[in-house]
Amino acid sequence: MTKEVEAAYKAFSSLAPVELFEQFETCDPSGVEDSFACNGPEVGQFQFFDNASKATSTTQLLTELRSSRVVEDSGSKVVGWTTIGTMSIITVVDNDQGLVLQQMVSSDKIDPEERIYELGLSTPKDTEESSEETSASKN
Repeated sequence: MTKEVEAAYKAFSSLAPVELFEQFETCDPSGVEDSFACNGPEVGQFQFFDNASKATSTTQLLTELRSSRVVEDSGSKVVGWTTIGTMSIITVVDNDQGLVLQQMVSSDKIDPEERIYELGLSTPKDTEESSEETSASKN
């Protein structure tokens, strides 16, 4: 991990697993105050923001817009995506620390929900539910 990537990991580790940060080649300030752009050839580009008001407004967008889907919402952490046309913005918000991670993907080519799980940003719930349903249906 480069020095810049390590600094980004220390600042934003509550948003994504270390395995994601290990795939970044660069993490640089992105022109917006308290934000970074991190890139890796396999994972693409991610934006990270340290901004409590952005975290609050992004949580509101994810939880209230009809074009948004949430896969995890603990109150302090919200994970999901918003679709605009054929683009989806995958988002993780840490409301306790005021942090946001976002990646824009083409929903024509990438299923945003699968991508969230693939990157380790959240854990699928159906694994637990389907095993419970299976044992319940056997009884």
